[in-house]
Amino acid sequence: MSSATLRARRRLVLALVAVALVAPVLLAGARWPSWWAWIAPEQTPMTWLQSVALVLAAAAALLSAHVLRLAVPYTATDDADGVDGADPTNRGATSGAAPWRLLAAGLAALAIDERFALHERVRDGVLAPRDVTVPFLPWVGPGDFLLLAVGVVGLAALPMVWRAIGPDTGARRALLAGVALAIVAVGMDSIDPSTWTTRAERIEQTAEEVIELGSALALLAAVTLRLLGLLDTSAADTPPEHRPPRGAAATADRTASQEPVTPQG
Repeated sequence: MSSATLRARRRLVLALVAVALVAPVLLAGARWPSWWAWIAPEQTPMTWLQSVALVLAAAAALLSAHVLRLAVPYTATDDADGVDGADPTNRGATSGAAPWRLLAAGLAALAIDERFALHERVRDGVLAPRDVTVPFLPWVGPGDFLLLAVGVVGLAALPMVWRAIGPDTGARRALLAGVALAIVAVGMDSIDPSTWTTRAERIEQTAEEVIELGSALALLAAVTLRLLGLLDTSAADTPPEHRPPRGAAATADRTASQEPVTPQG
């Protein structure tokens, strides 16, 4: 992996860690002494930030799928035939792009749910009034099992995503961190706080939202780190004669193209 890509990966991780640490402090301070107001409830700046992180992760997953679809081995016959690469319509089947498309769809669905509080609306408007519960989960309040079901689906898809990420150690570590934080957040969300004091409920819900933000940012890091790795590999595999000019050569090409043509005769 090139030094430029390694630097970009380090900067990405540092930036996302900074967001995870600084954003909750800023949101709490902005509404102090009601420090929970922009964090604990739904449809607040905190949930907006979570949805943005998930949308960006979905976009990065789609870009990864696109890069994989276009990444075909370069052969000498391409130049002989006057064609750069294979027919794009034949690239999708074995490129490994399908898991990334599924991941993008899942992340986008989570972002929509986070932004518009869909599962909370179903819980409060449909399930909770009918006292729908899961008998073998006594600590879960009526309707609070929806995210648990989503979590089970996510864990079932984890091996597929793990294989798609491949040997990228940094991306795999970020993925494990995101999954671990998501498990904690889903577990906290499933607890019924109806018997708690208002202060205890605010603390628990604030902690849950902060952990959810950390999970979304970790998933964004995992997908983007892998995307950077794919782009680095794609650039390294591009033949020199097919690469755009850089540095002095690029400047010379631009200067030559801008010089006026002097009429002859």
